[in-house]
Amino acid sequence: MKLASFNGLRNDIPVERFGEADLSVASNVDIDGSGAISRRDGYVIVTAGAKHSLWADELGTIGMYVSGTVLYSIAGVALMTGLTAGLPMAYHRELDRVYFSNGTQSGVLDNGVVRSWGLPVPPTPAVTTTVGNMPAGSYQFTMTYFRNDGQESGAALAGRITVSEGGGLVFTLPVSSDATITQKGVYLSTPNGDTKYLALVVPNAQTTATYTNDAKELVTPLVTQFLSAPPAGVLIRSYRGHVYVAVGDTLYPSEPYAYELFDLRKGIPLDGRVTLFEALEDVDGSGIFVGTDRTCGILVGKGPADFEYVKKTGYGAIIGTSVLVDGSLYGDGSLGERRIPMWLTVQGVCVGLPRMEIRNLTRARYTMTPSGRGAGVFNPQSNRLILTSNL
Repeated sequence: MKLASFNGLRNDIPVERFGEADLSVASNVDIDGSGAISRRDGYVIVTAGAKHSLWADELGTIGMYVSGTVLYSIAGVALMTGLTAGLPMAYHRELDRVYFSNGTQSGVLDNGVVRSWGLPVPPTPAVTTTVGNMPAGSYQFTMTYFRNDGQESGAALAGRITVSEGGGLVFTLPVSSDATITQKGVYLSTPNGDTKYLALVVPNAQTTATYTNDAKELVTPLVTQFLSAPPAGVLIRSYRGHVYVAVGDTLYPSEPYAYELFDLRKGIPLDGRVTLFEALEDVDGSGIFVGTDRTCGILVGKGPADFEYVKKTGYGAIIGTSVLVDGSLYGDGSLGERRIPMWLTVQGVCVGLPRMEIRNLTRARYTMTPSGRGAGVFNPQSNRLILTSNL
């Protein structure tokens, strides 16, 4: 018997009803578009020992992985220690920074050095009155931290104090242990006002600050009140000026073009644990494909404030498997080199298409064993997509 080509794996019918080219097992082999079968590529051990969460950016310029409780660069340089062992790490590159999180710890790789993703919100400072030039009235006050790159933290709920005519205020300020925080800002409202303005900027090491002016110079408003660093999540992606972090059944968007400031009141709830987020920017239709452990669908709306989840499938996506691929992989190749998302679900490989369609490519021939997690990689040189699922 001569077999000229193979159709790949199949498990939708009993093996006794297979065609000549159907396979029940395909171990360590590749099958190309013509049906030709060949041994898969081998591998060479670069470094021994248990490792996980291997990642590289699309340009191949930055790579990282986790071993034990340490995050390493692809060159083996320790970037961050003290991680919780065994937690998969999610990564996302935005411009020249890489944001990462394992659901418990988060950080940013910035110019080759890891720092915190966002800044902690300082507590509302304690305050007492003194003599000064402040008009009588009720004043609101709060404070923020400033990083050495100019980034400002969120601010806690403001306190309030009544000042007599000719009074002043003495603030007792916390000191941050973060070495990148170099300054602190004290914000103060005008008499009986609600808007807080920058009143004082002092070094991080300073523990007290005094304000005795007449409040006429208060002109720079506070814009970060009620904002905070992002929550630690299991999935990080971006779309049109926002970075999104998935935590449980909720997507949290950053503030517009402020990827380290989040308003946790603006979370977008879905119908299950979030496992997929891939954006598609295309002339034939743009949007966001999302998935949970229950369903796959799209987000419809102009932005985070009015996004609505529209279910497209009755089965969920496997986290970690989504990859942007060359559109020529799909169908007759008419999509060309457009980047489209593919991912693994509990019912097979799905593709996200222009006009925000979702199609299952393998369900008719091969059903998957449900899995909690997987991985995906696309090799543009060989135009090959590999998706794995862990039982």
